[in-house]
Amino acid sequence: MALTLTGINTGVIRNGNQFQALALNLKHEQNETSLIFIPALQLRDLYICFEHRLHLQSLRNAKEKTAFKKSQDTATQAMLNNIPPLTQKQLLEADIRLRVEKLEPRASHAEGFQLAFSLQGGHSLLLQLEDAQIALVISAISHAINNAGMHKLSLRISSLLDFLPMYDADIKSNGEMEYDNYPHPAWKLALFTHYLALVYHYTDSNGQDCACGTIVKSRIRGEMKETAAIARRLLAFSPRLKKLEGKPCRITVATIASGPGHFPRERCLKALHQLYQSTLAATAE
Repeated sequence: MALTLTGINTGVIRNGNQFQALALNLKHEQNETSLIFIPALQLRDLYICFEHRLHLQSLRNAKEKTAFKKSQDTATQAMLNNIPPLTQKQLLEADIRLRVEKLEPRASHAEGFQLAFSLQGGHSLLLQLEDAQIALVISAISHAINNAGMHKLSLRISSLLDFLPMYDADIKSNGEMEYDNYPHPAWKLALFTHYLALVYHYTDSNGQDCACGTIVKSRIRGEMKETAAIARRLLAFSPRLKKLEGKPCRITVATIASGPGHFPRERCLKALHQLYQSTLAATAE
């Protein structure tokens, strides 16, 4: 049975300057609490779930948005009146069995959804959240991370929420590709709609024309102007693309498939290669 969230408190566990986990003390029915610890990768997954729910709310009409804002104000005040304690001792003596190994959204409805947390000790926790509570939860998490002096972690996580990296590649002069892939569970792929191929042309230190490419899944199509921001943010994420930071690049983007499911690797890489070939033809004209 899902626990209904009524309040939250947050803290950060760190080892020197290294982030270890976010402590999340969740208050639910009968004033009971559940303490869990969320590492960075799982924290990003939590934010991806939140970002998707807020995206759905943004698609509503003006009347529905006004009603949501009122429910958000009510939920925020209710949560602020029910903040559970979180002590220094709980942070210093964090139980490794309460560490979140994975999380995923479960049943959803128009106003909220359930989150399933799988813990290292073998137990699980199912939490019911309302969309109107999300803003306060995000604020509480950000406040804890920034208070711990880890603002860069907040920026890094927030820069990777509106797309999923799938593949990136160095494209050799003969057209062959050396690539890395980033697998994602089905629930995460279902939150995004469009597969995009991006090709970056640049000049290396020897004056040679070179190219890199990547495949991402996003909610925007390749011709939309927002893809320029994704193209820039990818440089900080990808080991293969990081060498392009600060270099002038010619970037070409194309939508190669749309839908909630998985687009096979062979078709992704073939589409990336075809886009690369089309950029060469365009340059030659």
